[in-house]
Amino acid sequence: MSEKTCEEDLFCGVNKAETDNPDEMSALEKKHTVIIDAPDTVKEGEEFEVTLRVGEYKEHPNEVGHFIEWMELYSGDTFVARLDLSPEKSHYVMKTTVKLDHAHPLRGRAKCNLHGLWEGEKELEVV
Repeated sequence: MSEKTCEEDLFCGVNKAETDNPDEMSALEKKHTVIIDAPDTVKEGEEFEVTLRVGEYKEHPNEVGHFIEWMELYSGDTFVARLDLSPEKSHYVMKTTVKLDHAHPLRGRAKCNLHGLWEGEKELEVV
């Protein structure tokens, strides 16, 4: 029996696209890349909107055997929000309002039942 390395196992760790350029992504990366829409600069203590999307570059399946189970947003390592999904959910979009006192990269995570945990990141400045 051959053993997989962590790099070969989608359920081992957090998966990320190798590039930010959708033209250079694999079909797997296009379906699972977590995109974070948020301002580049926000004011300390003021609310702003954050949107996470999955399947932007290539539609992700939405069926009982293959779907996104949940999406989460973090500021650095601090949990901010979660959206639980089901195969009946037609779009993989999460919108939330955030208020930050200091800058950490925003991290969005999405869990595919077949292809593991995927993460996207966005740097922002808090002034």
